[in-house]
Amino acid sequence: MTGLSEQKKRFFASVLPSRPNEWEVDEVFEHLAGLPDELRQILLSQVNVIWPVSHSLCFSYLTEGSVAIRHFPANLIPEWVRRILGLYEKKGLVGAREFMADVDKYFLGPMRGEAGVGLDEVSSILLPYIRGVSGLHLNLECAAMPGTDTMAIYLPEFLDQFMEREKNILLYKVLITFQWGHIASGIYREIFADEEIGRDRDPLARYPDRKLAVDLLAALQFRKVFGFLEAELPGLIRQGVELCHQLIQKIRPGGKEDARCKALQRLVLPVTGRYEDVGDAGSFTLLTDVYDGFTRLGGTYDLGPAALLLGEFNFQRAGETIRFRRKEEEQKFVAMLADFLGSHGKKTKLHDTENEKESTEAVLMDVITLLQPDPRQSSGIGKKQVLLDNEEMKIPEALAALSHNIINDLGKIPRAYVQAAAGMAGNGFNRHEISDHSETVPFCADTMYAYNEWDYRREGYRADWCTLEEKSLSPVRSGFVAGTLDKYKSQIKRLRRQFEMLRTSHRVVRRQRDGDDIDLDALIEALGDYRAGLVPSDRLFTRLLRDERDIMAMFLVDMSSSTEGWVGVALKETLVLLAEALEVVGDRYGIYGFSGMRRSRSELYHIKHPEESYGALVRQRIAAISPKEYTRMGPPIRHLTRRLLESQGKVRLLVVISDGKPEDYDDYKGQYAIEDTRKALLEAKGAGVHTFCITIDRSAGDYLMHMFGRGNYIFVRDVRSLPVKMVHMYRLLTSL
Repeated sequence: MTGLSEQKKRFFASVLPSRPNEWEVDEVFEHLAGLPDELRQILLSQVNVIWPVSHSLCFSYLTEGSVAIRHFPANLIPEWVRRILGLYEKKGLVGAREFMADVDKYFLGPMRGEAGVGLDEVSSILLPYIRGVSGLHLNLECAAMPGTDTMAIYLPEFLDQFMEREKNILLYKVLITFQWGHIASGIYREIFADEEIGRDRDPLARYPDRKLAVDLLAALQFRKVFGFLEAELPGLIRQGVELCHQLIQKIRPGGKEDARCKALQRLVLPVTGRYEDVGDAGSFTLLTDVYDGFTRLGGTYDLGPAALLLGEFNFQRAGETIRFRRKEEEQKFVAMLADFLGSHGKKTKLHDTENEKESTEAVLMDVITLLQPDPRQSSGIGKKQVLLDNEEMKIPEALAALSHNIINDLGKIPRAYVQAAAGMAGNGFNRHEISDHSETVPFCADTMYAYNEWDYRREGYRADWCTLEEKSLSPVRSGFVAGTLDKYKSQIKRLRRQFEMLRTSHRVVRRQRDGDDIDLDALIEALGDYRAGLVPSDRLFTRLLRDERDIMAMFLVDMSSSTEGWVGVALKETLVLLAEALEVVGDRYGIYGFSGMRRSRSELYHIKHPEESYGALVRQRIAAISPKEYTRMGPPIRHLTRRLLESQGKVRLLVVISDGKPEDYDDYKGQYAIEDTRKALLEAKGAGVHTFCITIDRSAGDYLMHMFGRGNYIFVRDVRSLPVKMVHMYRLLTSL
């Protein structure tokens, strides 16, 4: 027992500075007492990985681990711990304890290749699959039966319907695809065209046998979606049709009479070419006739496993979600369109005179027409332009995509949306300097993003651990930018001359096999060789080459509370000088600020999109930059890396401008924060994005080389030199 006492002391030392209750520790070590010292040591070696995540989880791990470690080799403990932490982050303490309690079913069985498959095992495959296929930012949740509320898809936590593991994985894929098919088929648009349905009314309440009506609606939907998927994803249907057959054939009669059971099987049995064409008729339209026919049949039925295919329709939950999404999309659309109109100087304020009213009505009609989907484009979204007040305007892609979603949902862009945006554009940007806590508005179709976070202690990611929200700074009218331009006017002139030299240049290359003109020197030399009896060269031409810059740069600016005062002023001056210089050279660039508090509220502030022109609105957003909260660097770095990878630039550059090391209100500090930031930067580098940091932190040498790597950062000792130094650094980075 001497070894046990020593291990208990080490345990207390490893969990400092927290002070666990001694009675809890004694209870856990009672479970560990029966283990050999070596096995106890292996279990305790993972305490420093689990304890910072959850104290309760750590105690449960030691308790359950004292039993589990007798069932599998000790070298599998780290993998078991990774699975425990992953489940804890997705399902909480209850889900993690359930996993630990049945080691054979949830851990060893899948490792042996046995049939059962857990949703957590395949979610990393299913989630990108369904988002890619659907084009929607869907999430996955656990539920007893498959279903959807149009923003999340619900699937069973565990499937073991088939003897082969591969078939159960395929069944998950079929189920998630069918749930997307329900969204794409328009059944929820059909129901929620009436806003009251799903709030106080049940769309199936008029049927005396509601369960029969629910099952028949599900069968009709399955039939309709099967045909849709047969055209959209024929490969999946070929793979999954046999699974569907096997499950549907398990529908059994509830008694001796089986007429209703057989009719239901015939209704849903997916045989290619078997279904008669029902045109565009909705499932609710067909339900009345089908229901009347089934009520005349005798017998009952038990769906059994076929219920997985038919799924569950929770109209109340879907109604709440759809109303929330529509309201959110309306707010985003109004803010984005107002931003767009305001950036082009459009003042679409409703006036009092009759002529001005007519003019405004014409503007609104032009905008509504512009936002309609283009039938010539497969996506329905084209590069559209309209002429308003003799100004050519092109709809941004994000606004066009959001418009497309609204039209798919409602059938049109409501006139009230455009009128609200016009009013905001006419009134919303005429304001004086705003306070430090200025109001922010969303600016894109999907403003919430989930990102993994690297936990160096367990050498693995915390899946979807951080939520990042994109916001747009409300522009302000102030003299800051004008003052900066006046303050640095001599430097700006010099910088512009330097950056003009980086523009697209032309050069002539000689001795080419083909080209634009004759190379006289090469021709004379070849003629001399010919007369001397030598084989003349065929490289007799010159060619004009155009060296075009193809650079996409993203600037990520620290807006944490530590940037208050002169530091914040220097950061804003830096952005002004950068923008003035980059406008000369013509590089595409975006500017974003970041801050936030805790993992659930990482915030990225839009200052300038790459496709935006550097005009009055962008200058006003730069003036609006103010200190916010903390410095969680990982999520914004991962997000802008994603944006850079979506761009077409040959050279992709991410520049971080900060006054200190990464840190947040929670446990995102110290080595943990540095290692996650380093991992995010390594991910960017691995994807072909060059990263660079400029900081004014005096202790930067302690961590910057570890995070960014040698030569990929610079420390500015005098904050007053930051603006000019940053511009020079960019010129050097893009001239290599």
